[in-house]
Amino acid sequence: MAGEAHDGVVTFERLTLGREAVMLGRVRVGEIVPIEGSRHQAAFRLTLPEASAGQAFRPASDVDDARRLAAIKINDWLQAAGLVAAGVAR
Repeated sequence: MAGEAHDGVVTFERLTLGREAVMLGRVRVGEIVPIEGSRHQAAFRLTLPEASAGQAFRPASDVDDARRLAAIKINDWLQAAGLVAAGVAR
């Protein structure tokens, strides 16, 4: 996530069987899972309030794409919550 607005705030921690936890600071806010036998090779979900309709997994082309998409969704959520001004890079 080098160069991202929230570098160091949004991180990914390895779990079991290729799964990763999506972390916002020290709080787990989501998960990334690998998918086999599909055109999508990974999926992610976030558990932030009002971040999405339900807690369904969203497809991604691969794990790196899932990380990128999760970070974008978290950034949008932080901005909507008024915690970060839009366009502010750290």
